Amino acid sequence: MTTSLSVPGAQQDGSVERRLRAALRELQKTAARFSTGPSTRGAEYRAAVWALAEPWLALAETRHRLAAGSPSDQHRWRRLIDDARCLGVQEPVSNPAEPPALTRALLRALLEAERPGPSVTEIADHLRKLIADGTCPPGTSLSALHLADEAEKEGTPAPVERVRLALRDLTAEGTTVINDARRTWVAGSAAPVERPTQIAAWLRTLIQARVYLPQSPLPARLMLARDFLATSRDTGAALRILGAEKVLKRSTAYRPVVRADLPFPLDPGPFNLGARVEELRGKAITGITFPFSEVRATCRQVQVWWRVRHTPRPDVLERVFRTLITAAAYGIPRVVELYPSAPDADVRTVLRRTAITALADLPADPLEHLWRTACLAAAVLQVLVLVETAVRHFAPRSRTPLSLTLGAS
Repeated sequence: MTTSLSVPGAQQDGSVERRLRAALRELQKTAARFSTGPSTRGAEYRAAVWALAEPWLALAETRHRLAAGSPSDQHRWRRLIDDARCLGVQEPVSNPAEPPALTRALLRALLEAERPGPSVTEIADHLRKLIADGTCPPGTSLSALHLADEAEKEGTPAPVERVRLALRDLTAEGTTVINDARRTWVAGSAAPVERPTQIAAWLRTLIQARVYLPQSPLPARLMLARDFLATSRDTGAALRILGAEKVLKRSTAYRPVVRADLPFPLDPGPFNLGARVEELRGKAITGITFPFSEVRATCRQVQVWWRVRHTPRPDVLERVFRTLITAAAYGIPRVVELYPSAPDADVRTVLRRTAITALADLPADPLEHLWRTACLAAAVLQVLVLVETAVRHFAPRSRTPLSLTLGAS
């Protein structure tokens, strides 16, 4: 997906940039000169720093007026100007680092503004266009660093600070949202689903599909949090939701247990793992061999995408999902084959959860689609561990790297 910020920007006069750099060097010398002097020279110190800041306030006011199309940019310039003007008040210096820090922030902002490239308003307008035409659909992660890098590659640099300010404007108007990890992504038309609600809905689906059987305990909360790439708090909230719905029996001393009298019907008949594997093989990629290390790397990559809320291109995500389906189609029967006796209940649960996660209909929402793919990646990783553990146990001297012949029978 191309999210270029290549918007023509006017070239600036290099003499202003040279003068600003000279002022920054002089500021550094002034701070060093007064840092070793007596504290009684505080007023003199402030006056020296103010003398370096005052000549640039007029240019800063101009920048403030030019930023009229961006509330975030205007706020930034107003704050920088007001902070610098405080230096003109003749008061003692309580913190020697404060006067140069305020002036340095102003000078650096002015220096950055001299760089060629689109303004904050132009960047925000360009991003709105990409969102409106579907280039950046709901759920797309928008990283200021990534967007600035893309603009650099296309020959029209967009300073990263301007991109950050543009993203703040979009967030303020509701076009983008910020998650708990401080990542920005394109907002959808509907309100984002809260994580506990999302986890509860998926657990409900797994129970209905007989992954977790009636009258059986769920895995421990920390294990569920790992399986669903969630926090323990969100997982606990999801369990409370299902407890209130009479899906689970909860106790402070024991793991939650699936109720026998559920408020919804279960899938008919017992869980047929063999039939599920045949369905997986029908969706698998055939004729390609991957080492376990490569499949594991794919799983880790998907989990990273989810943690940073980075939504890759739909074709990339589709290819990854099919790779994970293929790994499941190979790995599930391999686990059954390698264990000399019937797998215990926990292993059977992992195999069932992997199969259902791979076969369930994917949600239309891009972020939930990504989360479901990450859940499948977590399940496939567990299947790989089960295969490796069994192989190392029965062939401890084997040094041959394990691999998957994807789609092979």
